Amino acid sequence: MKNSLTLKWTLAIVALFAIVAGTTSCEKIELEGNYSPSIYFETGESTINTQTGTFDINVKLSKPAPKNLTVKFAFSGTAIENEHYTLVSKEIIVEAGKSEAVIPVTLLNDNIWDSELTLKAAIAPGTDYAVDPKINPEHTVLLTKEIVLPMLSFTAQPENEHTNPFLAEKLIFTIAFDTPLAYDSEAALNIEGDLTIGADFLINGGNANKITLTKGELSQTFEVQIKQRDAAGISKNLKFTLDRGTSKYFAVSTEKGSFNVRVNDPEVDFTPVMKSAALLSGNGFQILQAIKATDGTWSGKVVINAGPNSSSKNYMRSYKNMSFNTYFGCQSNSPGGDILRLSDMLLFATTDTVMADYGVGKTTRFFSPSDSLLRFVAQDENPLKGTVTANPQEFTANIVLKADWETGTNGNKQWHLDSKATNGIIASSTYPFLATMIVELVKLEGTYDFSTTEPEIIFDAWFKSTSPYFMRIQPALLDIKKEGDLYKVSYRYTPK
Repeated sequence: MKNSLTLKWTLAIVALFAIVAGTTSCEKIELEGNYSPSIYFETGESTINTQTGTFDINVKLSKPAPKNLTVKFAFSGTAIENEHYTLVSKEIIVEAGKSEAVIPVTLLNDNIWDSELTLKAAIAPGTDYAVDPKINPEHTVLLTKEIVLPMLSFTAQPENEHTNPFLAEKLIFTIAFDTPLAYDSEAALNIEGDLTIGADFLINGGNANKITLTKGELSQTFEVQIKQRDAAGISKNLKFTLDRGTSKYFAVSTEKGSFNVRVNDPEVDFTPVMKSAALLSGNGFQILQAIKATDGTWSGKVVINAGPNSSSKNYMRSYKNMSFNTYFGCQSNSPGGDILRLSDMLLFATTDTVMADYGVGKTTRFFSPSDSLLRFVAQDENPLKGTVTANPQEFTANIVLKADWETGTNGNKQWHLDSKATNGIIASSTYPFLATMIVELVKLEGTYDFSTTEPEIIFDAWFKSTSPYFMRIQPALLDIKKEGDLYKVSYRYTPK
C-alpha cells in the first residue's frame, strides 16, 4: 500500500514537471518571434576630417527588422546644423529584413573655422524598437580641420613713425591679409599711449576703433587724424595693436600686428641764427633777410632784428627797434614794421598817395608789425632741421596824401609828430587818411636747416589784397609770381 502511494506521487510530480516544462517552452518560442529589435550605433565615437565633405553614421539592429521601421534621432554638440553640417532628415527607415542602416551627414567645410567641433547623435525612443542604454545609444563625432586663417598685419608704412601735432597730419595706415578673407569681419584697434581718441586724434574721422573688413579683400586702409596742438616741447607715444575681437575668420600677426607713432614737437634752438646782438641796444639779434630775384639770386639783403618768442615757443618774432631806423635812414623814432618787408614790394610814384608806417622816413612805408610770424616745426626729433610755416593773418597800413603827410621840415613833419604822439602805433593815429590797405598772408611754406655751416631759413609766402595799390608796380628785379589772385614771394634768412 505504501509503495503504491509513493508511486502515484512520483507519477504526479513527473506529469506536473512535464506540463510546466512544456508550457515554458511554448512561451519562449512565442516571444522570440514577436519582440522588437534593439537599435544601437556601431561605435560610440569617431573622428572625421571636415574636408571629406560627407560621411555616414552607422546604425545596427539586434535582429533583422520584422517590418519597415522608422527610427528617429536627436542631434547636439558644438557643430551647428545648417552652418557646419546638413541632414537630409532626422529619421531613417530601416527596411524589413535589414539589420543596419546609415545616417548621411553633409559637411559645410568652407563654413568651418574651428579646428575641433563635435556632433552628437542620439537614438530617440520609439514604439517599434528598443534602445539599450548599455549598447551605444549615442554616437559622438569629432570634426577636425587644419585651420589656416588669413593673417592680418600692418604693412611697411611709407610715412615716418614720427608726427608733429602742430601739423595736424593725417596718417594713412595699411593693413593686409596674406590670403583673401573668407567672410565679412571686423577688426579692432587697441590703443595704448598718452593720447586719447576723440580728444587728441580721430580714426576714420570718428571716435570708433573698429575697422570693417570685407570678404575677399587683401588689404584695407584707415586714417588717423592728429588734432592740431600748438605746444612746443610736447612728447607723446601712440601705439595701435590689431585685435580680431570675436571674429574667427582671421588671425593677427604677432610680429607685425602693432605700430608705434611718436607724437612730439621738439623745442627749436635758435642759437645758430642768433649770433649778432641787435644794434644800439635794441632787442633780439641781427638777421640778414633777402628776397629771391629774377636771376635766381637772393636780392636786397637787409638787416632785421628778430628773436625767439618766449611766450610762444618755436615762434620767431621781429622787433621794433633802432636797427630799422639805422637801415632806413631815420634816427629819431622807433618804427613799426613787419618781418616780411611788404612795403618793399609796393612802389609809388612821387605824386602817389603813400602808406604811413609811423616812423620810417621813406616814401614806401611799413605795415603794422607781427611779433610772432614764423612757426618752426622740427623734423621728427631733430630740432636743427624742419619746416617753417605761419598762421594766416592780415597786415594793415593807412594810406594818406603824400603832400599832407610830408609837410614841415625834419622832425616837424606830420608823420614824425603823429608818430611821437601815438608811440608809433598806427591804430592810435588820429591823422586823416584816405583808406586802410589790408594785405592778407594766405599761407607760408618753407624749411630751415641749422646744421650747416651757414644756417638758413628759406620759405615762400603767398599774399593777396583787394587794394588797387597792392602790387600795382612791382620791383623789376624781384621774382614775384602771380598765381590766380595770389602773389608768391620767396625769402631767405641767414645769420649776420
